[in-house]
Amino acid sequence: MDEWINDVREPDGLIRRDKALRAGVDPDQIMKALRTGRLRRLQRGIYVVRLDDIRPLALARAAVLASGVPDAVASHHTAARVHEIPLPHGTGPEHVTVCRGQRRVQRKELVHHGRSMALGDVEVREHVPLTTPARTLVDLAGVLPELPAVWAIDDTLRRGEVQRSTLSAVLDGRPRSPGDAVAAGRILAADGHSESILETAGRLALGSAGVPLPVPQYQVVLDGAVLARLDGAYPDRRVGLEFAGVDTHGAPRAMYRDRWGHNRLFELGWTVLCFTWWDVMHGREHFVNAVRAALRTAA
Repeated sequence: MDEWINDVREPDGLIRRDKALRAGVDPDQIMKALRTGRLRRLQRGIYVVRLDDIRPLALARAAVLASGVPDAVASHHTAARVHEIPLPHGTGPEHVTVCRGQRRVQRKELVHHGRSMALGDVEVREHVPLTTPARTLVDLAGVLPELPAVWAIDDTLRRGEVQRSTLSAVLDGRPRSPGDAVAAGRILAADGHSESILETAGRLALGSAGVPLPVPQYQVVLDGAVLARLDGAYPDRRVGLEFAGVDTHGAPRAMYRDRWGHNRLFELGWTVLCFTWWDVMHGREHFVNAVRAALRTAA
């Protein structure tokens, strides 16, 4: 690796063109390092060593620096990655929010949002300003599709990182804008109990079809011991729902324990329906009809 790269590389891995030039690095050396693949470009004038594993917080700092706006705050997807809020798979541009009226140049790798910040909407980590988990979720709720937006809120509520009342307060405390009604609906649709995006998808599908929602994470207790723990249940009708995702249920011991528990439930008069990602996401109507039929039969 060129010696100058180590000389100007910052502790979080960022290499800033302006800093390199001030240190006497020839611009042609920077271009050569980019052409040969030793460096890769994150933002305009900001690079990293190609093989470096860059933390989300460093990506947030690069976005704030590249915005060129003094009050820019890392937000949306960029802040979500720092807070470990689940996002749809895939890469995309970084996001910053600036005050309304600030001159913003949209670029392929950087999206600017014009929105005011209320007191408490911003936190600083290692000198990097970014939106709080609550503000980040509210921002995402207005721009993401329904399922990933509700799942992001579900997961963060379940982990205790935010409270629903905090989300509502953040939404109510800022000037109205298009997308706020959508965000409010998605905050309301989250229950904070789902342990997978598939469980959230199933709940949304049932709710939109007018099917009563199951009790989430229901434990069936027999003689003082937990016989089974269902992803969803209608206890009064002894109908249970299981969503087969890639989680601990896939481990052999857990799988056999689940099967034994389901067999015992059958002996006690329960009907347990198991669904996969394909069932819920690609056969939504059949999924809803299967649950509705089970409830009708049990009644």
